[in-house]
Amino acid sequence: MTKCILRGFFVLCSLTRATFAVEIGGSDSLNEVLQPALVAHLAKVGTEAKVRLDGTLPAREGLRDGKIGLALLFLRDGELLEKTSDGKAVRRFPLGAAAAYVYVHPSNRLPEIDLATLANIFGAGQRSDYKFWSDIPGVNTPEPILTFISVPNKHMAQTLFQGIALGGRAFKTSVRTQISTDLAQESVSSRTNAILVSATPLSEKFGRQIKVADGREGRSTTPYTPDDTNIFNGDYPLRLPVVLCVPESQVAPNAEIIKWLLSDEV
Repeated sequence: MTKCILRGFFVLCSLTRATFAVEIGGSDSLNEVLQPALVAHLAKVGTEAKVRLDGTLPAREGLRDGKIGLALLFLRDGELLEKTSDGKAVRRFPLGAAAAYVYVHPSNRLPEIDLATLANIFGAGQRSDYKFWSDIPGVNTPEPILTFISVPNKHMAQTLFQGIALGGRAFKTSVRTQISTDLAQESVSSRTNAILVSATPLSEKFGRQIKVADGREGRSTTPYTPDDTNIFNGDYPLRLPVVLCVPESQVAPNAEIIKWLLSDEV
């Protein structure tokens, strides 16, 4: 199966000829980038299709009730999908993943970080509250930690970071969120005590990307870099797969559009 890593947002590929009708649903986090291009491609090849990326819950309900033929969903590893109401299984086709990237100033020698430490740095109401770098075990720098989030509004990277690293809790009020890419680059490159979570990779000249370990009970303590392989295979913990979900009865009728979504073509 051809696999395509979708970094931050998602690669769209050229669609081959198709003549069937289908309703496509999915996460609203994909709506802004994916829906206009998808509608345009379907119209170009003459496919009558209804595209409505208006949320994960309606898409999952549509799959179950047989109203949606294809659904683009963010799913945690091992997350179960219900069968359709007529008992048909739902096939999964992995398309890629959204990821969050962690950066510090180039002079910061912290080699790696785990999810619990990220929670204590960024999250409100956590078990510990790390305000200074020296609060982190093994770090002697007494400077206060400056925290930044460079993630566009409604981007899945912020949702997955809050869900995975912060356990669904809010950010501390001291965290600067939704800063622009330019400000993010300036913040982490000019402040030795800054730490940044970004929806997209930054150039090495602006900041040093650090490895992230899961570290939760029963999970790996090995830190991983967010390269394409570690993101797609699931070793890098700050990632959430986007999966094309198709009822078994809809796979054959919609083979061409499935092939397109799995294609490496840009």
